[in-house]
Amino acid sequence: MKKTLASIFCLISVSCAIKKTDSGFEKIIVDDELNSSLFYSKDYMINPLTLKTESGYDNAMDSTQYVIKSNAIMNQDSMRLMRFTELKRTDSDTLLLRVFETNPTYHQNLTVTLVNDKFKMGFEYNMSGPPIQPKIKSLKQELIVKSIPNQKGEMFFGKFYFKGICEYDCKGEIEINGEFKAKLE
Repeated sequence: MKKTLASIFCLISVSCAIKKTDSGFEKIIVDDELNSSLFYSKDYMINPLTLKTESGYDNAMDSTQYVIKSNAIMNQDSMRLMRFTELKRTDSDTLLLRVFETNPTYHQNLTVTLVNDKFKMGFEYNMSGPPIQPKIKSLKQELIVKSIPNQKGEMFFGKFYFKGICEYDCKGEIEINGEFKAKLE
């Protein structure tokens, strides 16, 4: 009997000492009154990778105009804007939002994975020059949305905040904030 009680006590002590792994998912904040001029804007820009020639941009003036769908900025650096979005359903309860931009200096991609009423963010980037493989650890993340789309064609509006720190092949903290709009494809 004493051995059984001692075994149970040890089992309970060990199981209590096991640290629960953090999934990195946070609760989505839904605010149906969230508003921004970006949500209604039809502003567009010329693709930052487009080359200007004597006869226009890549000889096709209209083929390189893209609607601005985000005003995200990294570390308040105007060279680190992310103005494009993509929203896809990857599973019955999972959406994948990408906020991204590629220009002659940077390729940047903030990925937001939404599962039911929770989300997780990840950020990756590369610079012109020798390839790097930065690893960024998330420190803080926040996502506020008007509503969560259910069907293809529905619009998704929100704002976000991401703070991370470089762990490998980069230096310092990364702070990204902005608003977005995306159509569920």
